[in-house]
Formats: sequence, C-alpha cells, structure tokens
Amino acid sequence: MDRQIARSARSAALTGRTGRGAGSRMLMILLLGATAITGVALAAQSRGFDLTDPGSWGRGRAFVDIDGRAVAVPRPTPATGRVLPAVPVTTSGRHAFVHSTTDGDPIGYDPCRAIRYVVRTDGAPAAGADLVRDAIAQISAASGLAFVDAGTTEEEPALERTLIQPERYGTGWAPVLIAWATEREMPSLAGDVAGLGGSAMVPGASDEGQWLAAGRLVLDSEDLGTILTDPNGYVEARAIVVHELAHVVGLDHVDDPTELMNPTTTGIVQLGQGDREGLALVGAVACEP
Repeated sequence: MDRQIARSARSAALTGRTGRGAGSRMLMILLLGATAITGVALAAQSRGFDLTDPGSWGRGRAFVDIDGRAVAVPRPTPATGRVLPAVPVTTSGRHAFVHSTTDGDPIGYDPCRAIRYVVRTDGAPAAGADLVRDAIAQISAASGLAFVDAGTTEEEPALERTLIQPERYGTGWAPVLIAWATEREMPSLAGDVAGLGGSAMVPGASDEGQWLAAGRLVLDSEDLGTILTDPNGYVEARAIVVHELAHVVGLDHVDDPTELMNPTTTGIVQLGQGDREGLALVGAVACEP
C-alpha cells in the first residue's frame, strides 16, 4: 500500500497542507522557520570589538542576543579548505532554498568545517541509529558536506533552541540536535506529523556573510516505529529522515511530485534530480574566513 507523506509549507506556525487519500496513511513533515528554533534575536547583530581576541581588533564583529546578553558570534576553527570535495552539479530539476542571498544563491553550512551533530536516543526505535547514519551518508554524498558524530546528549527538543550552550557544548554554535520524541513531549508532533527540521541563519564572526548553524531535527518515534513494521518500512522511514536533514542543510519544499522535497508526495523514497542539484549547490557555498 502506498503511503502518502504530506509535508507542510514552511511556516513557524507549524501549519501544513493535507491531502489524505482513501486507504493511505498521511504523515506530515514540518520545516521549522529559523525564528521558531533559534531562541535568539539574530536581528540584534551589531558591529563591535572583542577585546579578548586581539585578532579581531580593527575588524567588525557580529553579536547576537542570547537570553538578554550580547554574545560575540563564535569564530570558526582554522581551516585550509573544504573538508570533502565539492559535488559537481550533474542533474537539473526543481529545488528551493530555505535561505538565500539577494542574488538568489543558497545560504548553507560552512563546507570548510564538519557539521557536528549529537543524538538524543531516548525513545529511538531499534533501527533508529541505522536510519540516522544512512540518512546522513546520503545527504553528505549529495552535498559534499562532512558530518561528525559528537556523541549523545540529554538536551530536550524544543521549538525555541538556544544556539550557544557553553555549559553543554562549549562556546561555539551548538551542534545539530537529532532527537527522538513523542507528541506528549513535543505537541507539535501530534497527529500526522512525523518530523520537524530546520537550522538557524547566523552571521559570520566578522559580520560578513551568513551561514547556517545549530540545526535541529526531531523525529516522531511512534510514527516512524509504526512505519518500520511495514515490509518496505525502513526505506520509507529513511526517506523521512533524509527529507528532514535536507531541510537542516538548507533545502526548502518544491511543488514537484518527482522530488523528495515535494510538500505532498506518494511513494517517493529517493532524492530526485532537483533535490540533488539543490544539495550540490547548498554544499558549494563559500567557506567562512
């Protein structure tokens, strides 16, 4: 039996399109807008100097407001180039970016630094670790972005996430959080919602350029657990995780039934031609100096 997966239009209000077909199970995959997950006022950027960092003297410095405090944007670790080779664009199709420049170029994660991620494993199905690992491998191969497993965490998923959590993760941007949850813990997973995903758009440390950081992916352990009991359930569940990770690295929905990033689709379990083009472009953004 085909399963219809309905994914919402991008909205911080977590509203989405529905299209329940007879005899089908509909699951909604939600893309969280940046304002819904950051918990910070990124509009509070200002130029200034970090007196603790002589290397910044004489240069502008971006700040963000976190819990009422002005916090300097973390400087990236030194890098000499991309972690992984760029993926050439060899396909063409419909794709869209969650955030883009005024020229229409995508805003994505810095390809010269690996994307650190942590997993909250509470409530994960038996195949949960495999789903996460396989989905990350697909997104990495299609985008040329490197991912590094930074271990497990006890951080609870929430609609508003603090981007810098020094007590838990150090002074840099918080790693991508991948968490399993139920609607009892996270009401936004109620009903047919199978996942939530997105990242924050943040300024560069010198207030030049913008990148993504501190992403969050929440997976409904009950919905995916049920899917995994089907004969082709692993492939279908993995498609949901891949879709959400594509949101995390910067892809938005497209109205094309042949693409995995289509808001509502039936039977699509692999990245489409436009999905691959978009991921290659997201993974080819400039590195932060």
